[in-house]
Amino acid sequence: MLNYLKFNNYLKGIINMNLKDYKTDVDALLKKLDKKKVDSSRLVSDNASEESIQLFEYIKANYTKRIISGQQYLFEPEYEDVVYYRYSGRLPAMKGYDFMDDTGRNNAREQTTRAIRWAKESGGIVTMCWHWYVPKRMNDESKGYAFYREDNHFDLIKAVTEGTPEYELVIDDIDCIANSLRRLESEGVAVLWRPLHEANGDWFWWGNVGTQSIDAYKKLWYIIFDRLENLHKLTNLIWVWNGQSKDMAVHPNTYDIVGEDIYPEKKGRDHSSQKAKFDEVTSYTHGKMATLSECGYIPDPDNLKKDKVYWSWWLPWWGQFVHAVDENNRPILDEKGMPIYNENYLDDEYINTVFNDDYVITLDDLPWYDEKKHKLPPLIQQFINEGKLPER
Repeated sequence: MLNYLKFNNYLKGIINMNLKDYKTDVDALLKKLDKKKVDSSRLVSDNASEESIQLFEYIKANYTKRIISGQQYLFEPEYEDVVYYRYSGRLPAMKGYDFMDDTGRNNAREQTTRAIRWAKESGGIVTMCWHWYVPKRMNDESKGYAFYREDNHFDLIKAVTEGTPEYELVIDDIDCIANSLRRLESEGVAVLWRPLHEANGDWFWWGNVGTQSIDAYKKLWYIIFDRLENLHKLTNLIWVWNGQSKDMAVHPNTYDIVGEDIYPEKKGRDHSSQKAKFDEVTSYTHGKMATLSECGYIPDPDNLKKDKVYWSWWLPWWGQFVHAVDENNRPILDEKGMPIYNENYLDDEYINTVFNDDYVITLDDLPWYDEKKHKLPPLIQQFINEGKLPER
């Protein structure tokens, strides 16, 4: 009840504020950030909650020593869980969800609800990204929404220019996401928060298509940071910057961890450490911890140790990167109604070896995990109850 009341008191407070009156002075913000010493051992937020500090300290304590296993999800039921548990008896310590349904026409907030359930009921770590849907045509919303650049005409430059419809929409959406993050905060859930991901690519509307877009991307990053930290004063954010290029780099006092999304294009499974990318990104990010914030293949722990590559966690993408799918991208189920691994990315032996490697942190390794208190994900428990999976 207390968490519910805290969240509703917050909503009442923002209703009485005119959020659109708040403007980010980027130059003033950067001057303020310049006055702070860059300290990779501390969170950049001045508001950090006990839960955020605890999670950050845990990640920091394991950096260079072990890697946290993670997994990105989209659809329910979360069949990815079944693949890992079925072949190793373990589950990832971290789940990645997406705010893609929390703005625009969707506004379902379904993944936010699942993230809270994972943290509260199962004791897992949460990371959130945001595939940011915007109108394909600003003057005709009937054309639908999209986040890929090729699917819309949304103008990044206008999006950071005060007085434009694009700017008003962006500000409304950021404040909408603040409400979703506040829901997580009200439940005591710290979030590894990764907005504007893969910014050096040209596939998202916030991505790199030239000098002007780079400047606009950085301004958008600072607007998001300023509103969430200094207007909404959220306390549960650990900032993950995922710009993927020195050219896109933002102020180091606006992020805690740097992420790289890596999907190797060569044929055949690639369980390498991705050393070249690790060395590159850590060369210009001021001693910040680095993570494999998305990946196509889970790196082999032996390769990570051999190459001295210290990603904080790995996060394979959802669906076909874990379980087999048909031509319509639907899970292929066996005679028991359970998913099977996709041999193009992993197999039963590799899953078992990796998830039972002492170098890899799984859900039951987390120091706050209590098997008497915390529950297995619903689908896992369902299959155990039906005798399809063993209780371990």
